[in-house]
Amino acid sequence: MIGDKGDGIMKRMLLRGLILFLATGAAFGSIMFKVTSFSPADADFKSIYGGGITYGGELSFAFAKGFEFWIGASTFAKKGKTTYTQEETSLSLIPISGGLKWQIMPGKIVSPYIALGAEYVLYKESNVIGDVSSGGVGFIGKGGLLFQVANFFGIDAHVAYSSCSMKPADFTFNVGGLELGAGIVFIF
Repeated sequence: MIGDKGDGIMKRMLLRGLILFLATGAAFGSIMFKVTSFSPADADFKSIYGGGITYGGELSFAFAKGFEFWIGASTFAKKGKTTYTQEETSLSLIPISGGLKWQIMPGKIVSPYIALGAEYVLYKESNVIGDVSSGGVGFIGKGGLLFQVANFFGIDAHVAYSSCSMKPADFTFNVGGLELGAGIVFIF
């Protein structure tokens, strides 16, 4: 169920990003592979699953000096215990995001940036009660530093906050939260 819906959405987002990239004639772009420490914002969500590590990637391309479009995706999977019965439950989140990034000092060895965007989160939870799949739209904001080690290579350090409320059953909760991360950046 979620696979079909999520695959179609992801394919459309990636295709639109690629078309936009080619249409801008961008001469600068980057690909980042990142790892982040995720701390959920919702107290109930956090009590069941806690925080953890996410893995992901990001593609960005310049359209004007210091300004970039970016798209990215990551994955978070965790096991926990249900609140009342303490039975095992598992969760999978796949946030797909995109937006605008402003590099404050582009071309410098250390370049701070801020970014804002929208995020679509695919959600799947499985336990003895059953399987629940859903998706929701939210926002993401982040700030960071790009350390350009060479013309084609850099290291990224960032902090991000996302918020995405969803109601897959008879309750509403936020699957967003705080992220502290680092990544390896390949610049082209």
